[in-house]
Amino acid sequence: MNYQRYFKSGQQLLLKVLNVEEQNDRTELMTVFVVSIEDEVLLLSLPYGENAVEQYPFHEGLSFEISTEAMGLGIRTTGSFKKKTNGNQFTLKLNPDLEMFQRRISQRFDCQLGVRFSRAAKTLQTMREIWEKNIKVLYSPEAPLVFDGFKSYRVNISSGGIRFSINPPADQGELCLVLINLEDGKPPVCAIAEVVWACMQDESAMTAGMRYLNILSEDQQRIDNYIRDNK
Repeated sequence: MNYQRYFKSGQQLLLKVLNVEEQNDRTELMTVFVVSIEDEVLLLSLPYGENAVEQYPFHEGLSFEISTEAMGLGIRTTGSFKKKTNGNQFTLKLNPDLEMFQRRISQRFDCQLGVRFSRAAKTLQTMREIWEKNIKVLYSPEAPLVFDGFKSYRVNISSGGIRFSINPPADQGELCLVLINLEDGKPPVCAIAEVVWACMQDESAMTAGMRYLNILSEDQQRIDNYIRDNK
């Protein structure tokens, strides 16, 4: 298969982890950039700081769904981790199952919601550990349903991401921990989100569009239900 037709140096791809059994109840994504492609092997780089590859639990055979856009359509295939090449790069072997598809557009909704989010120069692995701890606390039987520290934001929300105003600066690929109160009598949605784009509103504020990297599948469904019931 002529993969060079679909993947180019510098192209941004989205990887979705496929074969981690204990993560069937969640979505786990990461952004990568194509460094080069040779035959069916992609050389990829992670944008999450120094030694990002060393800090993520990659192992031989770890499978991913790879998606991107080309020629106006979605491109989707699968592949498996092959080896680390340095602190920020690794190779991934593609499977011969590439397909083109019409991207499904997630429903988006402008509304006012209580949000808490933290920004820190932390690695993806550290953020994943923080997220796991938060999920355990939020869903433990002893957890009180209290929403202290939530600030009301005007947001644009979907099951795939969120947009709202933050203090500058913000860099593409910056990782944040986001908690969202859907006011449905359940614990807040908790997600690791990465800044996909940002633009200045004025000297003190900017609008940032964020994509969820780690989020429970149940929470994504709750967001879809919230949009359906309130739109």
